[in-house]
Amino acid sequence: MAALDTVAPPLKTTPLGGIGSSDLQAHLSLAFMLALGIVCVVDAMIISSLITPIKEHFGLSDEQIGRLSSSFTIAGIVGAPLFGYLANRFGRKPVLFAGVALWSFASIASGWAEGFLGLLFWRVLTGFGEAAYGGLAPSWLADLYRPKWRNLVFSLYMLRNKIGSAVALALGGWLAAEYGWRVAFYIAGIPGLLLALVLLWIREPQLGASDGAAVVRHKLSFREGLAVFRYPGYLLHSLGLFFFFTAMMTQIWIPAYLYRTYAIPNQQASLFLAQVLLYTAPAGLIGGYLSSLLLRGRRWGFPAFLASTSLIAAPLYLLAYTANDVATSQALIVAGIVIFGLSAGTLTTLIVETVPAYLRTSAVSFSVVISGGTSGIVAPELIGHLSDAFGLQRALLVAPACYLLAGLVWLALSVVLGRSTAADAAPLSAHTSTTEVHHD
Repeated sequence: MAALDTVAPPLKTTPLGGIGSSDLQAHLSLAFMLALGIVCVVDAMIISSLITPIKEHFGLSDEQIGRLSSSFTIAGIVGAPLFGYLANRFGRKPVLFAGVALWSFASIASGWAEGFLGLLFWRVLTGFGEAAYGGLAPSWLADLYRPKWRNLVFSLYMLRNKIGSAVALALGGWLAAEYGWRVAFYIAGIPGLLLALVLLWIREPQLGASDGAAVVRHKLSFREGLAVFRYPGYLLHSLGLFFFFTAMMTQIWIPAYLYRTYAIPNQQASLFLAQVLLYTAPAGLIGGYLSSLLLRGRRWGFPAFLASTSLIAAPLYLLAYTANDVATSQALIVAGIVIFGLSAGTLTTLIVETVPAYLRTSAVSFSVVISGGTSGIVAPELIGHLSDAFGLQRALLVAPACYLLAGLVWLALSVVLGRSTAADAAPLSAHTSTTEVHHD
């Protein structure tokens, strides 16, 4: 069986230094990136708590509501490779600063919209700016901690999704009810501007520092970044991510689903999802710690972990969206969120560990496009069309179907890795410590 990773030429390195060798600096940088990620998710997810009031204010269809999300994602698809290219040439910190400032301003400006097209424009600009964080943060974090701790670190990193979503739902639903939906956008955008200033004092880690030495790499070209597609493990994982994120992005419709199916007021429905996301946040840390402890030395372990959680989540969501009463539906939604939350950190771990260290920024940037980005277009458009035609409850059955497909892809990846030869059976990260180096 051919190896899923291509072994690259010998590494040219420099001695470790800077943030890669300081635990305190690494922890502070992790804390900052987590805070920035929470704000990023708040600005992205605030729309989910405002679907009902915005729909009623502008008289929009579900297809148009879905277009707000898909256009947001298209902007991210355009932005991710661009920000990745700029970061490879000029460093991650200045590019990230520009992205944070842009998305925060656009989030605030979303509250100024006087019509659907105006709101669409500002949401597109928000999505474009957020692509900087989505594409650069994982490689930044991978350079802070050695492979032994990386899966746990990414489990912490993925907490931003639950915490940010919970804040967006609870805060957005409350602000919309008390002060109107426009104020929710204003409040959501301000923290990002403040964190952009803090970023000026945060040190960027050296590329490859956590793998034993810093990579000597200057001005990686866009063409050289395309080398990520030489790694079959990366491609298979990206396919699994596409189905997974398609399923997960249906989550923004849960408050609207509870409102329409069971007549639960929007604020109460948004608060329910916010509380679930917040209370189930420890599941990711537990799953990240246990999987790092038990599966780190097994190449097949991480994809098998992802496969198991997705395959269990699929029937839970099927039952949740076909339940006859609200209590059963809510209980199954909670169970589904807990199950797939266990392996959330592993999603990012496999992105950065299926390619060499010097390609991590490119790998994450392209992953935003080919998996998260594409699914971010497909899911909102598909749910919007199906909801207008058949009702939201039936449209949400897309979620269990895609969880099933994601689980099957990761199961296939796990089987292939399990059948690899002994020489290929080292952890995926074993191949990321050697990389080809180019100079302009």
